[in-house]
Amino acid sequence: MKRPARLAGMAAVLAAAALVISACAAPADTTTQPEGGSSLVIDKSFDLVTADPARMFETTGGIVLHAVYDSLLTFADGDAEEPLPSVASAFEVNDDATEYTFTIRDGITFSDGTALTAKDVVYSLNRVKNVQGNGSFLMTGLTVSSPDDTTVVITSDVPNTAIPAIVTSPTLGIVNSALVTENGGTDAEGAAESDTAEAFLNKTSAGSGPYMLESFDTTTETVLVANPSYWGDKPKYDRVVLRNAAAEAQLMDIQSGTADVALDLGSDQIGGLGQDVVVSTSQSPTMFFLFLNADAGVSDVTSTPAFREAVKYGLDRDAILELAGEGAERAYGIVPSSFLGALGADAGVERDVDRAKAAVASLGTTPTVSLEYASDFSSNGLSMGPFAERIAAQLGEVGITVNLTPGPIATTLESYRAGTEQMGLWLWNPDYPDSADYLAFGPGGIVGLRAGWAAGSDPELEAVMQQVSVETDAGERERLYQEFQTLHNEAGVIVPLFQPAASVVSGSAVGEVKYDPVFSLDIAAIGR
Repeated sequence: MKRPARLAGMAAVLAAAALVISACAAPADTTTQPEGGSSLVIDKSFDLVTADPARMFETTGGIVLHAVYDSLLTFADGDAEEPLPSVASAFEVNDDATEYTFTIRDGITFSDGTALTAKDVVYSLNRVKNVQGNGSFLMTGLTVSSPDDTTVVITSDVPNTAIPAIVTSPTLGIVNSALVTENGGTDAEGAAESDTAEAFLNKTSAGSGPYMLESFDTTTETVLVANPSYWGDKPKYDRVVLRNAAAEAQLMDIQSGTADVALDLGSDQIGGLGQDVVVSTSQSPTMFFLFLNADAGVSDVTSTPAFREAVKYGLDRDAILELAGEGAERAYGIVPSSFLGALGADAGVERDVDRAKAAVASLGTTPTVSLEYASDFSSNGLSMGPFAERIAAQLGEVGITVNLTPGPIATTLESYRAGTEQMGLWLWNPDYPDSADYLAFGPGGIVGLRAGWAAGSDPELEAVMQQVSVETDAGERERLYQEFQTLHNEAGVIVPLFQPAASVVSGSAVGEVKYDPVFSLDIAAIGR
């Protein structure tokens, strides 16, 4: 039996749900919205790679594509607990959370005027799966079908309560299937080799969102223009320029008024700003972490339990947290503090220099390793360099020589994803607001593999991962996520460090712009 469902918070129990996400939550009549005609300039440190949803999996790309491509469901107004209607006006779920049936909203057209149908949804999701980009894991175990033009069915191999949150991801944005196919795209098996639509999508929008792509550049600026055919609330700004700028440049730009919004200013920089700005600060779910490659083929040092023991007890996490500024909080597990199953301070590991030195001595050699990080990228006002330097200094005190290897994000991101870094300092923004997203940090997960942590490396941990991935009871899910993190901390391959505060600074003429815990920034919502 199918019944209507609603995801009511991170701990939602779909088996007990009996409410409907319905078309009554559709956007208001656009005639009541503010008139456009103005431009908005946003400063952001870019980690921009592509404008192709099936291949995009970076923070800046998510900001851009959330504005260009609609998804089945969405989140709004900074609420990360309850997905709302978007392309789907309603959905139902069966008793064991293995089949979700979405009703496609009438009247949606792509920016070229083509009507959006269930066929486009199936094509878009299957293309993500078969292109096998970094976000393809979102479709693992999922099958998509459309019995008619207004119905989409997502079937999961196993119970999966996270699907309503998963389908909000910009990676699963709905593309115009006919247009993308005409320009080299395919959703068929083998798309990883045969799909050639990325170059087209880096120049031309194929979405139904509030904005269209005017120009796209991964290093300088990307420009969006309002979609005159948008079916929902019209955005206030007709043109949005997203510029690549380091935090120092963002500070000067917001002070001079050459930027309207700055996304990467830290608490120390914000403290010196004048009265002509509006600052909105909230807790970020972004997780900064360190990893030690478990693949002996990459490093015969970092892959040893003794080395991981030395790092685990050689780090002074409170001293690292100091660099993150006001509002940051220490991470006690890989799941963010606002998510189901997050660990508390009682799970914290405290520095033990003697224990760390003993672990180093057991290696029988003086370990020397490389720590890679992006030198030209900042997030939440934080650059990686100071953290890398402090980590190197702390580990030097226990007998580990750490050679810092900074590089541009274009190259370090590539080596990180290829799993070739001995040690890496990175961050993770949630792909969707559910603790299931953090199973990616386990053995065989997308981040686990980047850290050389192959499936089969830790059977006990992997058994818990498997159990929680199919659990539908909220209380049991919470317990299992806590067990997952406790075992994860003991393994020590990936070391969670801290969550920063998230501040968005905007000019007074723009007004308050809130940080979005799901999309980082909802461009179309600015000024509404």
